[in-house]
Amino acid sequence: MSTNMHQRLIDLFLQLAAINATSGAEKPVAEFIRTFLAERGLDSREDDAHLKSGGNAGNVICRVGDGGDSVFLAHMDTARPTEQLQPQVHSDRITSDGTTILGADNRAGVAILLYALEQASRSRDAFQDFTAAFTVCEESNLSGSKHLILDDVIKMGYAFDSSLRPGHFIHATYGAVRFTTKVLGKAAHAGLEPEKGVNAIQAAGRAIGTLPLGRLDDELTVNIGTISGGTAVNVVPAETLVKGEIRGRENKRVEDTVRQISEIFATAADELGAAVDFTSTWDFEPYCVEPGHEAYRKLVAALETAGLEPVPHMSPGGSDANSLNAKGIPALNVGIGAQKPHSDDEFILIDDLVKSAEIALELIRT
Repeated sequence: MSTNMHQRLIDLFLQLAAINATSGAEKPVAEFIRTFLAERGLDSREDDAHLKSGGNAGNVICRVGDGGDSVFLAHMDTARPTEQLQPQVHSDRITSDGTTILGADNRAGVAILLYALEQASRSRDAFQDFTAAFTVCEESNLSGSKHLILDDVIKMGYAFDSSLRPGHFIHATYGAVRFTTKVLGKAAHAGLEPEKGVNAIQAAGRAIGTLPLGRLDDELTVNIGTISGGTAVNVVPAETLVKGEIRGRENKRVEDTVRQISEIFATAADELGAAVDFTSTWDFEPYCVEPGHEAYRKLVAALETAGLEPVPHMSPGGSDANSLNAKGIPALNVGIGAQKPHSDDEFILIDDLVKSAEIALELIRT
């Protein structure tokens, strides 16, 4: 690695990490990116994803040349604020001071793609045409990538967003369905006439007690995440809200489990004279990019050229790669080594930042 590349990537990352922009508030990062690209003679546009996500910025899209047939993704939001970030550059890694997140998820990915774009702007003949997209609201609900509209010629994608170290990549994931159950009982005075009420919390609890929860097997997990209900200790609660999720490798099995959970809540509520309003929606659908696909083969070749051993993974988590696959664009999530994401202990090894940039450059070289 060259000293210039090493320092340039550190500088870019530190500039980006210092910008406070959580999900829905990505405007300052979008402005930084667009200014950066304009100064290097690269055109970009901001779409209207914010009108659907409720944020203050859309996805930023940059087409190098005619845009090529590949798209490279990084997201502009962080899961938690970086407003008070005090980055610490050590001999081998970058950390925060331990009181905030570092924001390597995913400002490291943004820095990597901006570095690749910078190199492409300087040496156009050395690189293929390609598209870069910087998305919003990845951490909250993937709404940026869900509403990202790409040219019809785009046939593969790479998200530079996995906390796995370079060489590792995610070629398949679970899907996730989020569900909400509103249990509707009947309010009554808890001391004077409790028998006239229908306790919504009791009905919800009876259902939860019989739900299959946790890791059911290697391909399915179920979780109840939040419960809220009641208004006062002397009132039989008329309403309880239960929220949870189901993750699995197969759409049908996830959907069958959704129906099972809905029926369990309905049965428990009926036994106590309550009612249920049950809704569910896909957060992201599962995908699997097979080894024979061109996107997979290109990534493996780039990793090997960068001196890395390719290691594919199945992940229970979602990313912008899920959104692309749902659009019919096979996409992989590339390990960049943003380790311990979302925590105050988050860090990235400097060598991993540089190696990830090498991978990006290999993928777009002519």
